[in-house]
Amino acid sequence: MINLKPIEIANKIIELSGINVFENSRMRKYIEVRSLLTYLLREKLNMRWTNIALFYTKNGKPTTHATTIHSCVDYKMHRAHNKKLKEIENMFLFKSDLEYDEIDRIHYLENKCNNLEKKLQKPVIKLINSLSSEKETLIEKEIPKIIKGWEWKNKLNKT
Repeated sequence: MINLKPIEIANKIIELSGINVFENSRMRKYIEVRSLLTYLLREKLNMRWTNIALFYTKNGKPTTHATTIHSCVDYKMHRAHNKKLKEIENMFLFKSDLEYDEIDRIHYLENKCNNLEKKLQKPVIKLINSLSSEKETLIEKEIPKIIKGWEWKNKLNKT
């Protein structure tokens, strides 16, 4: 079995069909070959709809997850009318344990970590982190009092 990346699959389909799946065209031959690629990405690589749409967009073919769903659903109909699609589909072998959702989770967690690191760079957080543990405990007790004082002042200003 072969481990293939989405771009490798796309490039091979382009090579075999002679049709650039990333070309922004509504001609039937483009739609059919794009539906083959979408089908392989979803059914064989287990990619999420949004990630398939992002893959197309990243490669110059703007699309949405709804369009990718429609394309994948229509693939069986296209395959029934265009025997070349089935021939190309059969040229691909996939390793069954390949999960792109894991890559998505890693990407999500990396973004989460980056956002947390940015929050830690805020001056207030830096100030608190620079305190000794004794003063940190003292501040933890004082902050709720300060917040209550602000709430009280806000109530007075509203009346």
